Amino acid sequence: MAAASIPSSRFDSAQTAGEGRFAAWQEVIGVVFDVAPLSREGLEGFQASVHASHLGQLLLVEHSFGAQQFSRRAARIARDGLDHYLVQCYHQGGFVGQCDGEQDIQVRAGDIAVFALDRTQHTLAQASRGVSLIVPRTLVDDAFGHATPDLHGRVLGAGNPLGGLLGDHVASLQRHLPAVTQADTPALAQATAHMLAACLRPDKNTWGQAQQALEAVTLERIQQHIARQLRVSNSAALTPQALADAFGISRSQLYRLFEPLGGVAHYVQRRRLLKAFHDLTHPLKRRLRIAEIAARLGFVSEAHFSRAFRAAFGVTPSDARAMGQTAQTQDSLRLPPEAAHIVTEYTHWIQGL
Repeated sequence: MAAASIPSSRFDSAQTAGEGRFAAWQEVIGVVFDVAPLSREGLEGFQASVHASHLGQLLLVEHSFGAQQFSRRAARIARDGLDHYLVQCYHQGGFVGQCDGEQDIQVRAGDIAVFALDRTQHTLAQASRGVSLIVPRTLVDDAFGHATPDLHGRVLGAGNPLGGLLGDHVASLQRHLPAVTQADTPALAQATAHMLAACLRPDKNTWGQAQQALEAVTLERIQQHIARQLRVSNSAALTPQALADAFGISRSQLYRLFEPLGGVAHYVQRRRLLKAFHDLTHPLKRRLRIAEIAARLGFVSEAHFSRAFRAAFGVTPSDARAMGQTAQTQDSLRLPPEAAHIVTEYTHWIQGL
């Protein structure tokens, strides 16, 4: 039996005509906020969309919306009784406003803001795009392990490394949603709560509980960094010391992170060889000499590259290049030109991920 996928829902104001777009948005967002337009002008073109995914003990919401006012006032709080934390990662836009009627707050693109939904707030938002988490208070309190600090109105700025780690965790969660099943959600919710606790009040207790989630995020960031450096042929940035320096960790920490993958040197070598295989078989890189490809990827000599390549793939670099040329010829004979172009383009996209 296939694993049950997580429930999700989508809303797009474009499905409604005229000024009814904002009214429809008010209905949808009214689960959490009272909203009002900044101006009656331009409501016919108002845009807002939401994609919400239910992860058991928390909600992940991808959203974009036009400029407007958001508020949670005392009467509203008493009426709906929500007792959750709202964690907002702003990719574009931002807002200014107040919490509890007196605490000024400003959030810009790249910042992360946290609100307690049992406390008042009033904000004026620009057109914005981002991702939010709605997390029960009990889950966050359990993650802190003892007295939870006052998180209402807390902002982690774009330059804050803890904000960067939390944002990376949310982005990673978002990317992996298509593969998440309901059986995965309890562990994901716990990891996310511990990450929140570690980044919002870093102490020995919360860091220890979040260590596994933090290390998973850091490992993914380093892997993405390695892929980027290989794309620009910057082999100098791939030494253990350079990687450790780039992410502000020790070499021993780096080695521990990559131990399940066979070690950092093994991982980097494997990624170099895979990039070499791609370059050798890519029709647009046929003019590059094998020695040039090897040098760009940081191999000390063509002979060393050839030995490592054959050990990894069972063929020589020359054989791989010939295989790529044969495959291209066969595809050209089998497909019309426009279809062959699309296949090549899709291949580039997928290999560039």
